Amino acid sequence: MATTAAAVAAAVARARREVRGYFEEHGAFDPAHAVQFDPPKRLHEKQLEQLIGRGIIKETMEGRYWFDREAYRLEQERRAAAAKQMMVVIAVVAALAVAAAAIIRFLH
Repeated sequence: MATTAAAVAAAVARARREVRGYFEEHGAFDPAHAVQFDPPKRLHEKQLEQLIGRGIIKETMEGRYWFDREAYRLEQERRAAAAKQMMVVIAVVAALAVAAAAIIRFLH
C-alpha cells in the first residue's frame, strides 16, 4: 500500500511540474501573455484546478491562463515555514519523550 501511495504522490507531483512547465515554456506570466491550456490528462486538470484555487494560475476573461510567479513564491515560502514549524514540533515531542524516559528510568 505504501508503494501505491508513493506512486500516486509521484504522479501528482509530476503532473504539477508539467502544468507549471507548460506556462513557463510559453512565457505565460501575466495576462498579456496568457495561453490556452487543455490538460492532457485528468490528473493535470485536477492540478490546474488546485493551482487556480490557490491563486497561482489565473484565468483571463477570454478563457486563457497565466502563471502568477509572485503567488507561487509566496506559497512556497508559506509551505517552507509550515515545514519548519512541524520540524520544531517533532523535535520538542522527541525531546520530551527522551526526558520522560530518563525520568521513568531514574525513578525505577
